[in-house]
Formats: sequence, structure tokens, C-alpha cells
Amino acid sequence: MDISTFRVGRHGGPDEADLAYRERLYGLIGAIVVAGGHVEAAMKRLILLLRDEQGGFSLVDKTWSDLHKLLVAQSRRSIPQATALAEILEWGKVNELKRRRDDAVHASWWHWDGVGVMRSRFFRKQDGANIVCTLEDLEEDARLLFAYAEKLDLLLEADWPQARLPRRT
Repeated sequence: MDISTFRVGRHGGPDEADLAYRERLYGLIGAIVVAGGHVEAAMKRLILLLRDEQGGFSLVDKTWSDLHKLLVAQSRRSIPQATALAEILEWGKVNELKRRRDDAVHASWWHWDGVGVMRSRFFRKQDGANIVCTLEDLEEDARLLFAYAEKLDLLLEADWPQARLPRRT
């Protein structure tokens, strides 16, 4: 039997430890999802800027993979940002940021305390796989994804509008 396809539950339903574990797990998965959204938005902004497009995000309504390909193409042009863009894209590739995001977003999480940080992942046209990690690994995933978004956004310099919230006193 393929354990990745099992439905996992606890006799009697979740207990207090399960609920506490879920709170931490869901917070980390949420951070990864938010960071992944920041990466995709940064990719879209950068493509629009480098292409000198005057429209909105609907012009770059693409998947992460397609956005990455468009940025690779931009990094091969004779533009001032080409070298930095190529280095950032390579950094993202070396750190497997798309895989990290996908492994969080496209997984069936085992959200029960005491079984480790486990998820089942189903890749296209393949059987399922179980992925085991730690909560610290998920923190690292989120940290790297946020760093990637920041690196991409830095290439925009002052050429893209920003909104700044007031400093809290």
C-alpha cells in the first residue's frame, strides 16, 4: 500500500497537543505561501519593468515556471540589470525555491502531533511521495523565499511605485 495516500486521523479526534502543533505548522505553511506570493509578484513587476510594459499584472498572468523563463530571457539581454538578474535567478535555482514553495503548497499535510513534520505530495503523472522535514526546515523555506522576493525587488530600484506605512511610535 502507498502510505502517501492514507487518510490520517487520531482515535477520538485531535487532542490539545495536536491543536498546538497545528497552530505552529499552519503559521509556517502560511509564511511560505505569503513568501511565495511575494516572489511571484516581484517576478511580475520585474518583467513588466524590463519589458517597459505599460499595463498591469494581467499582462504577465503566468505560472512561477513561466515567469522564471521570461526572467531568464530578460537576463540574456543587453540591459543594466542582466548580470544581477542572472545571479539572483541562479541563487533561487540553487536553493530550490520553487520546489520548497511547491512542496508546501501542493501537499497533504499530516497535521497530527507526534508523527513528525510529514506531508504527502503528489507530482503529476507519478505516485505519491512522503516528505519528512522539521519545523526548522519550514522556517528556513520561508526565510529563503522572502529573501528571494527581496533580491528581485531590489532590481526595481526606484522605478516601481512603493507604498510605505508610517513608523509606529
